[in-house]
Amino acid sequence: MQPTREELRQAFEAGFQSIDEGDSFYTGFHAFLESRGYRKQDNALCTCRDGGAHGHLPECRWVKG
Repeated sequence: MQPTREELRQAFEAGFQSIDEGDSFYTGFHAFLESRGYRKQDNALCTCRDGGAHGHLPECRWVKG
């Protein structure tokens, strides 16, 4: 199961807030998704909507379960 559009919107918001607080975007983005029970599976196949045709998106390979 991948993050919903709403969860991704909130994760991006957390990422931008993290920048405002002096950390990196990914610090907030990853922390938000992890708090929702998602884990980044580095060895999983690409989960980008376009199959990675334009590079990988921040939410690529984040799955539950």
